Amino acid sequence: MIATSSVPHKPRNGWLAAIREALGMNKTQAAKRVGITRQSLAELESNELRGAITLATLQNTADALGCELAYMLVPKKPIAKMVSEQALCRAEQKLKRVNRSQALEASAVNDITLSEAVLDLAREFEVERPTGLWND
Repeated sequence: MIATSSVPHKPRNGWLAAIREALGMNKTQAAKRVGITRQSLAELESNELRGAITLATLQNTADALGCELAYMLVPKKPIAKMVSEQALCRAEQKLKRVNRSQALEASAVNDITLSEAVLDLAREFEVERPTGLWND
């Protein structure tokens, strides 16, 4: 997995403009390589900044500028930690609901026993990853 700190931050003017400028190309030169007008290139750069550019357009432009397009999602924390936290949350929800209904029948468990059961169920959820784990 890639560490979040190793992923570069998007340049202030966007990747397209940053690469074009690093190559020493003006908009007219870059537009010619991409096969579009200067105005269309300006729109592409603006669309990238707004998050409104398509991956296909980015790929085409990257090719024209001699670049690779690297598309990825970088988790903000380790995947295992995300799963563990969600499993614990679901286990707490499930067992607290059961314990409340058992309290109505005077058969609820004490807090320590409930906490142990929650941890056991959370570990089970982490391993099995049931389909409902991420349901809201």
